[in-house]
Amino acid sequence: MIDLRQILQDKRNLLDRQLAEAKFTRDHAATPTESHSDKTRQNAEQLMDTLNDAKKKLQSLETGLNKLPPFSNTATANTLITLRTPLGVKNFLLVPDGFGGQTIGDTFLLSVSSTLAQSFLNKKAGYTFSFNGGVYQIIFLNPNK
Repeated sequence: MIDLRQILQDKRNLLDRQLAEAKFTRDHAATPTESHSDKTRQNAEQLMDTLNDAKKKLQSLETGLNKLPPFSNTATANTLITLRTPLGVKNFLLVPDGFGGQTIGDTFLLSVSSTLAQSFLNKKAGYTFSFNGGVYQIIFLNPNK
């Protein structure tokens, strides 16, 4: 089981630390009247704006977690999937947009909007499909509790 809420919390904690560093840098940088060429304060402000936008995105992702469908023996969001691939057997967790692209243990988090996920979304175990010239098959589907 992979706890998506914990992943969000870890990302939020990282953003909070980065935001605190950016605030410290901004508050201790030279003011425009003290130094005309120092851009440290301006860069820190821009970084803070970007980090605050990222925090808002995390909040919307958390809202999306509450709307995940229940497990229905088909490949949907929050389903652990074992695929037979041309390179061997691989484990995936279908996740909402914004969570994909990282590996936890031996499980790759695959966004439901990715091209690979679209190939087998809403299919049952045993489904065979072609992707990038290779043949893939869903071996197991399990709920991510």
